[in-house]
Amino acid sequence: MTVPVPDSDDEGATRRWDIRLVPAAALGWLVAWAAPLLSAGALITLAGTALVLAAGCLMCARPTRAGRRRWAAAAALLLSGLALVAGTSAAKIYARDESPLRVLSTQEQDVLLRFRVSEAIRGLGSGSTRSRVLVAAEAVAATCDHPCGGRSIRSWQLSGDLLIFAPAQGWAELTPGSVVTAEVTLAPAFRQDMLVAIAFARGRPEATMTPTGVLNSATAGVRDGLEVRADRVLHPDEAGLLRGIVLGDTAGMDAILLEQFRISGLAHVTAVSGTNCAIVIGAVLWTLRGSRLRGRTRACVAGLALAGFVVLVGPQPSVLRAAVMGAITLLALASGSTRQAVPALAGAVLVLLAVDPSLARDLGFALSVAATTGIVVVGSGWALRLRTRGWPEPVASVAAVCAAAGLFTAPLLVLIVARVSLISLPANLLIAPVVAFVTVLGLAAALLSPICPWLSEVLLRLVDVPLRWMVWIAEHAARTPGAVVPWPSGLLGALALVGALVLLVTVLRRPGLRLLVAATCAGIVVSGVSIRVLAPGWPPSGWLFAACDVGQGDALVIALGSGRALVVDAGPDPVLVDECLRRLGVQDVPLLVLSHLHADHIDGLAGILHGRNVAAVATAPAPPPMDASSRIHTIAAEAGVPVISLTPGETRVLGPAIMAVLGPVARYVGTRSDPNNSSLVLRITVDQVSILATGDVESEAQHDLLRRGIDVTADILKVPHHGSAYQDPAFLTATQAQVALISVGADNDYGHPNEVLVDRLVAAGMSVHRTDQDGDIAVLRAAESLTVLGRGDPTRRRVNALSDNPVPGLHGAGGRRFSRLIRRSGLVPARSPRRGHCRDHGVGLRSRPPPAPQRRAGRPARPRD
Repeated sequence: MTVPVPDSDDEGATRRWDIRLVPAAALGWLVAWAAPLLSAGALITLAGTALVLAAGCLMCARPTRAGRRRWAAAAALLLSGLALVAGTSAAKIYARDESPLRVLSTQEQDVLLRFRVSEAIRGLGSGSTRSRVLVAAEAVAATCDHPCGGRSIRSWQLSGDLLIFAPAQGWAELTPGSVVTAEVTLAPAFRQDMLVAIAFARGRPEATMTPTGVLNSATAGVRDGLEVRADRVLHPDEAGLLRGIVLGDTAGMDAILLEQFRISGLAHVTAVSGTNCAIVIGAVLWTLRGSRLRGRTRACVAGLALAGFVVLVGPQPSVLRAAVMGAITLLALASGSTRQAVPALAGAVLVLLAVDPSLARDLGFALSVAATTGIVVVGSGWALRLRTRGWPEPVASVAAVCAAAGLFTAPLLVLIVARVSLISLPANLLIAPVVAFVTVLGLAAALLSPICPWLSEVLLRLVDVPLRWMVWIAEHAARTPGAVVPWPSGLLGALALVGALVLLVTVLRRPGLRLLVAATCAGIVVSGVSIRVLAPGWPPSGWLFAACDVGQGDALVIALGSGRALVVDAGPDPVLVDECLRRLGVQDVPLLVLSHLHADHIDGLAGILHGRNVAAVATAPAPPPMDASSRIHTIAAEAGVPVISLTPGETRVLGPAIMAVLGPVARYVGTRSDPNNSSLVLRITVDQVSILATGDVESEAQHDLLRRGIDVTADILKVPHHGSAYQDPAFLTATQAQVALISVGADNDYGHPNEVLVDRLVAAGMSVHRTDQDGDIAVLRAAESLTVLGRGDPTRRRVNALSDNPVPGLHGAGGRRFSRLIRRSGLVPARSPRRGHCRDHGVGLRSRPPPAPQRRAGRPARPRD
């Protein structure tokens, strides 16, 4: 089956797209997508039926009729692809369903698990605050302390994929290929994820076998050498970016910089993608262009170079897929025709799905295929049209590739982030001239680092300026007003975007309508600028206090004037708190106070330290938990910021602000939550307006403050613990506050804020304001009264995108069982037996608490804290 289209080499001639494999690849994708929901028997039946029908198509075709032969061959090819994917999927499903881990996981068994690490370790968290990791592994064996799983045996030899959630300590250093033994708690995985189980580890792993051999030692030496040389020669931002470009390792990248690359549409640069592989192949072919080697020999050399690059980065499934897509992309660009590239792409998709059917539900794989399809189908044609209009050939090729890839991947990205980047194409065009240069010289520097360190450092100095250029583009593109526009999420949003893009391309193909489109766009831009100029700005003039919307966490900002501010707590996300401080214009932080060391108050620390002058970080004396305290000291030491302790009873003057430390008044042991009750309690006064910052203190600590006779009166109350139910009504009344600020995440899993608490605050005469409804909240003094303004656009849950595929398996063990297993693993403190309240907000793997058993009159039931 072929479709005639204009030839890229000669506009008068025609070429044909060979799409015979495309229906087979599409149907195979559909079968692989549905396979996890079917039984192995159903898939075997489907595969057998498809094979019989394929044979029948070939036998029934009359050899004298060419048209019938072509249709019979096309039908046989389609059915053969279906049979291939269905057959391999059946084998995977059978192995998954028959695995002993499947039964053990439903019983939440504790086992000694032996497994092989299959991919690079993924951090859960941000930057240096990553305290948990996700390990993709292949099971090898499992042992129980006693007969379990309904059988009399205690150990099994296993196979199958699983995900392991573990503490970073001892696990973050594992490398792909290592065979490890660890004690884990099993939980059932979501059926659609093709996993035999998910597991939660306790303690350190025991490596029983690490990758050995000359090749593994050499590649490890190259990776370590590049890291050492880059850290010595380059700025930390540029060093982390270089490792991301060359090795696909973003662990060293600042979380805020990584988010800026995502917002600006440059995230593909920081991961090993088809672009990197195409650059490697292209560099080899360009080097050999003047040699006498034949085309096939050059292709073999390029293939060997690509294989070496895959080994260097690590032969993980994502890297292998990127290598396949990169080779196909280069084939399309080098040949200038899609005749070879389209069947190659379809065939590669079919084979990859047959090898790993779970790819059908992998959004990263879909993005790779979509980008490659765009380049193959329209990229070369667009490049030709641009060249005929006088564009230089390199610029035309880069512009066409960026536009085609962006156009075809935009609908899929909407499924992840519910936004459309308008800055992506310009940003990619601006960095395109240096990406290949950085990739090639970075690889050369990595290869030379073990044998010629000085030459490696010379090459790294050559890429310093290009790396700075890329960082500058990402930062400014992400901060450009209107760079990203919201878009409806989900399948309907993706389909709507497809329709809009098709309409736009159709309109732009008509010369008479281009001027109208340009005028419309100009009008929209002028209108947007006018609205920004005329609309009231943020923050409002004269603001005194601001509660940042950082999701389910706290970040309170007290204005000190001239871009200076006292900050209390850092929230759970460095990106969100950094964005809030940028909106407020805060560049200098004389003191950052961490009320207590739960993740929803400290994990955003890197965001406050990023690009700001922070004089000191303050905590309570000997704050629990100690592992979090050591992390805070490590991060602060890396930034050159001292960590000090605040003592109850002391007072500090910070410019126009007076900060009095009221609590904690006791050392709490054995309470419902010792870290929460140990929170620092501060009264901060600015311009004769006071705010009571209470951290997460609960009823025990609140009662002790009143019992000690501590004056807790204030004009504004930062409601303790995000508005949880564990409050002392007498404490709330004693504050005599006019305004209550609740820092809480939209759609959080804790039922915060508690309805009864909100009613009590209102009954006490307080005006209640919430970040989940108002976004950032600012308080200012107008005459003799307080004015509270919300910025709007409250933060919803950010998807960690690929990064940011949602983590597979998270939704599989759902409900209270999932949270219970996480706590049993030791990743979070234990849950209180009362009302299912979790003591730590930092893990990000929580289930929704059970709904309240009673309903209040006139109000719907909702989860209680």
